[in-house]
Amino acid sequence: MILIQRTVQTVFKELLESDTINVEKLKQHVQKNSIVAELKPLCWKILLGIKSPYRATRRYVDQANCDMYTYLHSTLTTCGVIQTDTSISQQFLSMYLLDSHPTKLPVTSTKEYEPFLSIANFICAFLDNDNEQRLEVTAECWLMTCKIYDKFVQLTRRIALLVLNKIAQQEFLHEPKLLLHLNTQNIFGCIPEKWLKDGFQLITDDISLLNIWEKFLAGSEYIFVFLIIHILHHCRLKLLSFYTTKEIMQYLGDLKITDQADCEHIVIASIASWKKQGGSLLDFPASHN
Repeated sequence: MILIQRTVQTVFKELLESDTINVEKLKQHVQKNSIVAELKPLCWKILLGIKSPYRATRRYVDQANCDMYTYLHSTLTTCGVIQTDTSISQQFLSMYLLDSHPTKLPVTSTKEYEPFLSIANFICAFLDNDNEQRLEVTAECWLMTCKIYDKFVQLTRRIALLVLNKIAQQEFLHEPKLLLHLNTQNIFGCIPEKWLKDGFQLITDDISLLNIWEKFLAGSEYIFVFLIIHILHHCRLKLLSFYTTKEIMQYLGDLKITDQADCEHIVIASIASWKKQGGSLLDFPASHN
């Protein structure tokens, strides 16, 4: 096991230390294995397109990221939108809107953007130990937040639930009572939207959540279908105690899984089921507007 872990770590290091990083090969390795902790920040930035895969242009791209961050931040500071007591997550949100949706500024209510703020806080904590210049790290935190938020918004309930019911019938084969109950209450058609929009932060163990997110960032959207199924399975006794869809949806909407062992178990089981069903070969059907 130790030898395998060292081999995986060596493969990731060799890929990331190349003068030209093969992004497709990197995605394939991320889908097969977990990224070692010290390499996660750089790997995620490459997958998101924030860091250049070419060593020769990396400094130029880093500077361009800092310049864009500084310009947006300075503009909003001059306009009084960003003030000294504005939280970093709210600063990120205002900059995101200025860059992508300027007509939505100023923000009168942050309720609509709670997933964005949650992702911002998570990413800032994730990059806290990244030993680079502070401005560069902050700029990259903002860019990562924006890109990940956009990815989760695009991962709509309609697309995810297109395949959820079918896979649930297979995964719950040995839980017929639970499957009948969930089907009767149409729970597979009512999964809380915020689960998708904030990247399933009801899983409160950071390491477990990072292991799921990196599969998604490497191109495996299907991983969340299995995560939904195993979250429901974890809560099966509680779900069976409710008799109406409203009660179940209230419970799921408020759900937070705080026990680290439970989080780890759900994520490990989700990844195992995903791999068993085809892993990275799984893909959503094409969406027709």
